[in-house]
Amino acid sequence: KQWYQRRVRAGSHGAQVAHKLGNHPSVISLLLKFLEDAETSAANFALNAHMQGQSSLPPNISQEELCGGTTIDMLRRAALTLIHLAKHSKNSKLFLNHQHRVLTLAMSRFTHPRIGAMIANLLYHMEGDWTLT
Repeated sequence: KQWYQRRVRAGSHGAQVAHKLGNHPSVISLLLKFLEDAETSAANFALNAHMQGQSSLPPNISQEELCGGTTIDMLRRAALTLIHLAKHSKNSKLFLNHQHRVLTLAMSRFTHPRIGAMIANLLYHMEGDWTLT
């Protein structure tokens, strides 16, 4: 029961933070840039490996090297923050300018699978308020 109560408090705290962050529209752009940089780093790493004649990534590669010096957990936190922002109805219009960036991240084969799934979840929470142009 205590675990559930802490979880509920943390969930309501997430909504409060999303509301506060919504007052700073650049937050969405910066979080997306962070995710895009990691995706670009993974794409560049794969391209370099391909140009060197490797058909797969080396077995001793770390996730940090593949993601441009960051960790999957940090990418997960950035994606989760975006999801919380999208769930807050007052922030929905802030995502209009970023719809193509989010879709590109979700569709990229270089985005980590866990992060890609979270970006797809973000798209789900965004979908009620925009249409692709």
